[in-house]
Amino acid sequence: MNSPMFSLYRGELMRVLMYIRKDYKKNIAGDSVLLIKTKEYLSKAKVEVDISSNTEENLDRYDIIHLFNTIRVFDTYQFLKNILKYKKKIVLTPIYWNYIKYLPKNPTNNYRISYWKKQNPMRKEIFEKADMILPSSEVEMREIEKSFNIKVPYQVVFNGVDKIFAEGNRNNFLDKFQKKDFVLSVGRISPHKNQLTLARVTKRLGIPLVLVGPINDLNYYHQCMRANKDILYISKTCHAKLKDIYAAAKVHALVSWYEIPGLVSLEAALGNCNILTTKEGSTREYFKKYADYVDPYDLIDIEKKLIESFRKPFDPSFKDYIVENFLWEKVVKKLISCYTYVTTNNV
Repeated sequence: MNSPMFSLYRGELMRVLMYIRKDYKKNIAGDSVLLIKTKEYLSKAKVEVDISSNTEENLDRYDIIHLFNTIRVFDTYQFLKNILKYKKKIVLTPIYWNYIKYLPKNPTNNYRISYWKKQNPMRKEIFEKADMILPSSEVEMREIEKSFNIKVPYQVVFNGVDKIFAEGNRNNFLDKFQKKDFVLSVGRISPHKNQLTLARVTKRLGIPLVLVGPINDLNYYHQCMRANKDILYISKTCHAKLKDIYAAAKVHALVSWYEIPGLVSLEAALGNCNILTTKEGSTREYFKKYADYVDPYDLIDIEKKLIESFRKPFDPSFKDYIVENFLWEKVVKKLISCYTYVTTNNV
């Protein structure tokens, strides 16, 4: 995998530009982590990678342009317009889900739905102009085809996970916070992630809850803390410390409206956590029989499945399954084969 042969194009090392929104470092989300880790492992495989948010970037030197994210579509669309000027090959990691179908109808959400629909022509053009779409699952691709009535070239490239998360030390967390046998939920604090329901369920069951992640919605954060005053909230932490939190947790719960599939669930599984996750999105395609799946709108279902997940021992074969299928080294090898195909074929 470390051989430059994986990334040769026209006798030279392949040069890739990754385009992403300007605030990907300040407003960390799944696309931020995905891009940063993809770049890290591509670089280890001797692919030359740059990152840009400049809509007027000079693209002459690049063999292929990799776009990320069609949820925050406006930035991506501006990037597309620049790429088309240079007639460069395009691959797209869409990170797409039609989230408006999960929004209850009210005046605030009616505006959001209208705004989303107005952006859809930009999304459709991005999908149609890409030389290859790289969804993270077959389910995500079916959602794109259904939403936009299109058939375009694609290849599933799974989200990856770093093997560092298998190396956590639970005592590092226990010594600092004196908490054990708890439910953990890692992710930005926002209604989409549904932490408020999780706060209410864990309060009712008397199970400790630890939330880790940036606050996207301050009012929602305060609702969560009022619902369960015993929550331990950790705003920011590095991967080195996060692996210790996973190692100390009993269950990782992500009861979101949808997930595709939730990078943190992959990480937590490597850290020996039982996984409780939403049934909406691509979660089953990733976690198969190993996770417990919930209806994010059904508090009783979440409570029942959380009890089951909390009581059962961790299955070591789950960890083996994650290692076999989702380590970054394997994911990036598949990605490089997609790059090579796009740059050497008339797609």
